[in-house]
Amino acid sequence: MPLTNMLQSLSHFAAGFVASARPTRSLEIAMVDEADAFARAALGRWATEDGAIVIELRPDGRYNKAKQAAPDWYHGRYEVDRSQLYFESDSGQVAKGEMRRGVLRIGEKQFHRSRLAPELSSQP
Repeated sequence: MPLTNMLQSLSHFAAGFVASARPTRSLEIAMVDEADAFARAALGRWATEDGAIVIELRPDGRYNKAKQAAPDWYHGRYEVDRSQLYFESDSGQVAKGEMRRGVLRIGEKQFHRSRLAPELSSQP
């Protein structure tokens, strides 16, 4: 048993003199890259199938929301945590969404990417 302990100590001591075979990348960097990928996937315009609600998720963490039934625009901020999206309107209402397989679900509503939606960026 003492011989085993002595060999382990010697191997730890010798490892300090040998250069690492390849550089290692910290896990924190990999997590940031992965989070950015989820955030990029969420950007853009999303609309319900009937076009009644359109949401634009902007790169600055803000969103614009338009409803056919209401002439008002709704604005707020959002955050992306992997496939989960958290919304907070400027009026204080909160909602949670989930993005799976190209479909954004917020409550009972399902949103799909929309190219035909009206331009929302010009709204305040």
